[in-house]
Amino acid sequence: MDGIELEQHAAGFIESTLGIQTSMPRLISALCNHLPFIAVVGILTAAMTWPTVRYVFDTSVFWLPIDSGDIFIKIWDAWYAPRILADPANYLFTDLLFYPEGLSLAYHIFTIPQIILQRALQLFLPVSNAYNAAYLLIIASSAAAAYVYLLYLMKNRWGSLFGAVVFGFSGYTVGRSQPDLIFLTFLPLTLYFFHRAILERRWRHLFIAAALVICTAYNGIYLFVCLLMTLAAYICYFARERWRDRGFWLRLLVFCSLVGAVALVRVTPLRANARVFEDVLDKGGGLEKETDLLQYFVNYANPFWNRAITNRVTTRFLSLTVPGRWNRTYLGYVPLLLIGLGLWRGHYRRRMLPWLMLIAPFLLLRLGSALTINGLQTGILLPKHYLNEIFPELFRAFYSPDHFQIGALFPLAVLSCYGLLTALKTIPTRRASAFALLCIALLAVEYYRAPERPRIVTDEETAFLDWLEMEEGEKRLINLPMNRGNSKQYLLYQTLSGYPQVEGLATRTPPAAYAYINDSLLLAAWNEQTSIQCSPENREAYLSALNRLLDDGFSHIVLHQTQFAEASQVPGSFLNAAASYQDSFVTIYRLENLQGSCP
Repeated sequence: MDGIELEQHAAGFIESTLGIQTSMPRLISALCNHLPFIAVVGILTAAMTWPTVRYVFDTSVFWLPIDSGDIFIKIWDAWYAPRILADPANYLFTDLLFYPEGLSLAYHIFTIPQIILQRALQLFLPVSNAYNAAYLLIIASSAAAAYVYLLYLMKNRWGSLFGAVVFGFSGYTVGRSQPDLIFLTFLPLTLYFFHRAILERRWRHLFIAAALVICTAYNGIYLFVCLLMTLAAYICYFARERWRDRGFWLRLLVFCSLVGAVALVRVTPLRANARVFEDVLDKGGGLEKETDLLQYFVNYANPFWNRAITNRVTTRFLSLTVPGRWNRTYLGYVPLLLIGLGLWRGHYRRRMLPWLMLIAPFLLLRLGSALTINGLQTGILLPKHYLNEIFPELFRAFYSPDHFQIGALFPLAVLSCYGLLTALKTIPTRRASAFALLCIALLAVEYYRAPERPRIVTDEETAFLDWLEMEEGEKRLINLPMNRGNSKQYLLYQTLSGYPQVEGLATRTPPAAYAYINDSLLLAAWNEQTSIQCSPENREAYLSALNRLLDDGFSHIVLHQTQFAEASQVPGSFLNAAASYQDSFVTIYRLENLQGSCP
C-alpha cells in the first residue's frame, strides 16, 4: 500500500470518528489496513498501565491506578456536570463547596470530553471501573490522533506507528494516570486539520481546527498555551511560503477571529478580580518544581533503569539526585539516537530542522526560570524568567514547568519518525517491520514506569455515609482535618453522597474562598490545626460561633481519624463531646450536641 492510500485510510478513520460524512465500508477498510497499529497500541496500553485493565472488569473493589487526590477531582467533575446542564450558572459557581458562601469555579478546569466519556461509561460500570476504562481509552486515543497526523506527514505506516508510541506512551501521558489527558488528543488533531486547511484550502478543516482550539481553552489551560505557541510557529512557517496568497490571509483572519473571540470569553471571568487572579497565578508561592535538566535523561520511575544502571553507575559514579516519582519529561535514548542518525545521514535533515526549531522553546521552558542540574541551581536565568515578567498571565501559571512537555511531545514524535525512516533506508524492505517493532519494544522498555501505589476505597471507609443517610433533616458537613490534600479526599465522599461541605477545592482555589472559615472562631481554629474547647473564658464567643454554624445549616462534624497528622491538635476540641457515630475511620458529632459540652 502506498503513502497516498495510507493517508486516505487514516483520513477516513479520523473523519468518521469526528462525524464527518463518510461511508462505513471506508471506516472498516481503514481499520483493517491499520491492524498493526491497533494491535501494538492495544498491547502497550494494557502493559504500560498494568494492572489497570484488570480493574476495568473487576467490579468487586473500588480501585484506582494511583493514590492521588487529583483523581477524586476528576471523578467529582463528572458527578457535578449534570448540575451545569440543569443550570449553566453552576459552571462558574457552586455552594456545595465552601458552603454557605460558595466557591468561584472560574479557575477550575472542567475537561468536558473526559466528563462525557466518564458519564457514558458509568451507565454500564461503577465509578472506579468507568474511571479506569476512560483512562485506558484516552491513552489509546492520544496515540491514534498522533498516528493519523504522522501518516499525513510521513506516508509511512511503521514510522508513523513508532511516532505514535513516542507521543502516546511518554512519561507525561502514562505517568499522569488521569483521564483528563484526553486534551492531549486535541493537539495533533488540531495541527492535522489546520495543516490540511492551509495546504488544501479547505474551510471545513479550518472550522474543525478552530473548534478544537476553542475546546482546549475550556478543557486544559496548559494545553491551550502550548497549542497557541505551536500554532504561532505553524503560521509563521506558512506565512513565509504563502505571504502573497490572499486566500491564506483570509483563512488565517477567520481562524484567529474565531479562536480569539471565544478565548476572550474564557479569559474574562479569570481576570474579573485582579487580586484573586494574582493569588491564582502565584500558586506554590512563586516556586517552581520539576525543572532539573537531568530529568530529560534519567527515568527513575523505570525499574529496569534502577536495577541495571542507577545502583551501579548513577549513584556510585555520577551521584545523581534527580527525584524520580514525578518525572514525566524523560525523552528516551531510542528516540534521541534515531534523531541523531537522521541529522547525521541527512536524508530528511531539511524536513527535521523546522521541528527542531519548534521543540527547542518547549524544552527550554520546561527547565523553568533558572537552570538546575542534578538538584543544584546554577543561577543561569532562562527564557521563562523573562516571559514570566512580560506575559505573566500565560507563563506564571506554569508553576510546574514540566507541563511545557505537552508542546515538546509531538515534535519529538515527528523527529523520531524521520530518524526511523532514515534507519529503514539501510534495511531490506522485508525486514523493515521487524526493525520498527524492535525499536517500539525497546522504547516501551525505556518508557515503562513501575506501577504507582493504587488507591483502594473499601466499604468500611464509606460506611459513615450510610449512617448519615439515615439521619433526619438536611446534612451539611464540616470535614476535619482541613487542608488542600484532605479536601480532595472529601470530594470523593461528596460525589458518593451529595452533601454540601464547609471546605472544598478547585483546580485553583483562591484564598478569598476561606473568608467564611477565617471569620468563624471554631472553623478558623480547626483550619489552623489547633484545639478549641468551650471554657468559662470563651463560652459566649464559642456558643455564638456554634449558633452561627447551626443557623447556616451545618449538621455534623466528621473527624476523619486516618487523615490527621501527628501535629494536629484538632481532636482535642471534642474531649468533652459525645460522639454520635464512630468506627475505625471516622468519628461524627452532631453539631447541636456540642452545646452540651460547654460548662
